[in-house]
Amino acid sequence: MKPTFWLLSLLAACFFSSCDVRRLNRVSQGNLYFTIGKMDSIPHWNEEGWTHFFFVRHAEKLPSPADGLSEKGLKRAKLLGKIMKDANLDLVFTTHTVRTRSTADSVRIRYNSIPGPTPEYPTADDAETAWLRQQLQENRGKRIFVVGHSNTVPRMVNKLMGPGSALPDIDEKIFGVFYVVASRGIGDSEYRVNGY
Repeated sequence: MKPTFWLLSLLAACFFSSCDVRRLNRVSQGNLYFTIGKMDSIPHWNEEGWTHFFFVRHAEKLPSPADGLSEKGLKRAKLLGKIMKDANLDLVFTTHTVRTRSTADSVRIRYNSIPGPTPEYPTADDAETAWLRQQLQENRGKRIFVVGHSNTVPRMVNKLMGPGSALPDIDEKIFGVFYVVASRGIGDSEYRVNGY
């Protein structure tokens, strides 16, 4: 997985130096649009049988033991709402924490068809795998936005990608990592990773 390592390293360097290389600007009509004027297509967007997951880590949090978002985190969450407003989402999920729910709120409220409160997904390893399989079965063809943590987000992407996928946990200091996964089932998936 060397290309993934180098891409994550580039994203990390970009976040720490505040550069604007391939920062996601919006998701619309099956495309990822970036602030630098580039565009990438989301794999299998209009193909039958493909479910699309959008995974993000929660935005910047308050110092422990508080569980909310910092001022910077609130701004990042608001930015996510703008990025995802034309993504045609069907479902939004978070963990039980205030920081994941607060990050997802600006996305969920853009869609009248997605009522609150935002449902939770399980974070225990086996339960998480079962939940992913359930989403692939019950929500096939839908677009699902998931806010998680530095360990749960890459772990779910790895599970969807199948054996051999070894994305590392997201560094605790890095926020704004955005995965898009197109999946027909566990082990039959493609992903893109970007910053926002």
